[in-house]
Amino acid sequence: MSLAFILGQKNLTYDPTGLAGLYERHEPVRAAYDRAAQWTGIDTGLLLRPGSDPAQRSRNTSIGLAAAMFGIADLLAGHGIHPAMIGGISLGAMVSGALCGAVSRQDVIGLLAHTDGDQRPDRAERPEGCVAAVLPLGQTYESFYGTRPGIWFGGDFGMHTSGAFRMLLLSGYRDALDELASGYPPEYFVFSDETVAVHSPLRYRARDVLARVAAGIEFSDPAVPMCSSLEPRVLHSAEQVRSEFSRNVVEPVRADHLTGQMRRLGARLGVILGPTLPRDGFEFPFPVVYVDAPDDISQVVAAVREHDVLLPM
Repeated sequence: MSLAFILGQKNLTYDPTGLAGLYERHEPVRAAYDRAAQWTGIDTGLLLRPGSDPAQRSRNTSIGLAAAMFGIADLLAGHGIHPAMIGGISLGAMVSGALCGAVSRQDVIGLLAHTDGDQRPDRAERPEGCVAAVLPLGQTYESFYGTRPGIWFGGDFGMHTSGAFRMLLLSGYRDALDELASGYPPEYFVFSDETVAVHSPLRYRARDVLARVAAGIEFSDPAVPMCSSLEPRVLHSAEQVRSEFSRNVVEPVRADHLTGQMRRLGARLGVILGPTLPRDGFEFPFPVVYVDAPDDISQVVAAVREHDVLLPM
């Protein structure tokens, strides 16, 4: 009978239009973006629309999405909507740490500002990338990555409601991913514009940077249960959350780990904050509503009533 907040990462087809609308119409969202701009020195306009500079786009998008999730959470709180549990995937795991009270928002934004520089591969090295891959029924995981050098399993976003396919995240060297894709119909793969192999061992430098920076940040035990997407467990201590931040960079994520624990904790409804997970079509163990545009707020309020959700005070 509880409400869960679910936070994801940048969709491969990321479109910030809805977030710009939320910014224009709702003061809590404006305030969250403006604070992120103040903390980082990055213009609010670049956080809303990250621009075309590839050296800065990934960082600005991450910071902007984090600000959006903070602002949406504040906006929902203004309507009396508070989660009984929180969890995230990738970027969303770090934002979840702040929303559950384990770390400050400013520290999370500061960590995201380190997503360039010594985290990113030297351009003289073999180029990296990642791709969303459709795994049709009858295909095995191994045919996509298990026996292919240079490709790693980065995540599993679950089964489509049609029952026809699962959506995987594959990461690795771009030439290996291109070679894999050449052997399948083009609709099997959606390539990201990311130039790093997210959630793979190749991100060891990012892990080390985040671990070093996080070591100097104060973490607390979560005040709201925080569910992990790295393994099926709930994080209860400050050190577990701190570890999650650095592990999250190099280890694969699974939506079913996250939502399975939420279901176990009694989630009756999930709210997905921002354009951070594929919208519609993917299975969840409970109903979900999405908030990535201004008119979505009224739908959340209606869904809370429809599903008779008990809200924390």
